[in-house]
Amino acid sequence: MAQYYSDIYPRYLRLAAILCLTAATIGLSDTAFGLTRAELYQTVVPLADRSEASQSAAFSAALRVVLVRVTGRRTADEDPVFAPLLSNSRRYVQQYRGAPDGKLWVSFDGPAIERWLTQNGQPLWGHERPSTFVWLDVQGGQPAAVVTADDMSELKGIIDAAAAVRGIPLIWPGAADVQKGSPVADTARARGADAVLLGRASNATAAGSVHWTFTFQDHSSEFSGPLEGVNRAADTYASLFAVSGSLAPVDIEVSRVADLHDYASVEGYLESLTFVSHVSVLGLAGDIVSFRLSTRGGIEALQHALALNGKLQSLPAAGDNGIQRFQLRR
Repeated sequence: MAQYYSDIYPRYLRLAAILCLTAATIGLSDTAFGLTRAELYQTVVPLADRSEASQSAAFSAALRVVLVRVTGRRTADEDPVFAPLLSNSRRYVQQYRGAPDGKLWVSFDGPAIERWLTQNGQPLWGHERPSTFVWLDVQGGQPAAVVTADDMSELKGIIDAAAAVRGIPLIWPGAADVQKGSPVADTARARGADAVLLGRASNATAAGSVHWTFTFQDHSSEFSGPLEGVNRAADTYASLFAVSGSLAPVDIEVSRVADLHDYASVEGYLESLTFVSHVSVLGLAGDIVSFRLSTRGGIEALQHALALNGKLQSLPAAGDNGIQRFQLRR
């Protein structure tokens, strides 16, 4: 375990340092509850100078960050399987411009990178990103203090930056949340969070020891390490929402579709899912619409994504021929 931390922790601190500005740029903490497809492929990295070589190195560094984020794999930036993609990083750059403090903002061609990942059998985790409520109690002070959204400590800084690396939105409590004294789960629910990351830190520095408890749907786990809370949460989400494999048809039925507005809303929502490439209508019967989705990951990946959003609620009994049934939630 000691060897694990000596190898992994410095690497994530380096990535965290690169991403400190990114956390603010793409809004992954405090008020963000999701990411657009475009935001997944944008990042800010250091730029040594204005030379061609430095620019190429910056593009490669930016793409490494994006690969960690969109594959859901925390070691993707070091995996040799991505070498062909990284060697052509400039080819995938859509826009770039100077950013404060000598950094470079880079935006990549998301659809092109997604095609490369799927064609090469690599996982793809799109904008289906649960929001995580973080309640971190720092024991080093007298009295102990809860880290809030306005906190400027070193520990909160590296946690926010690690969340930017992995692409998961964090929600920190405000001072009013702390003063209310309500149960953490209730506060998280009121703030619209999907998961809770409960931590206890020895102090507010990057070197402090932190014990975490993570809960999301029916998943619950405990682990230690300043950045392990964010990384284990992201690992859990990626195991559910990152998909790979070829396209295959999945048929579903959606009830409570009362009018054209409901139909357009459901169809648009299904088309917005990253792993769904095409949506067609098989039939209409009363308020029930039958859809055929061209998707990766099968019905299980679809159920995970729909459970996160809550727009379509899964029904316990399957329809004819075992078709999964959902209803539009109002």
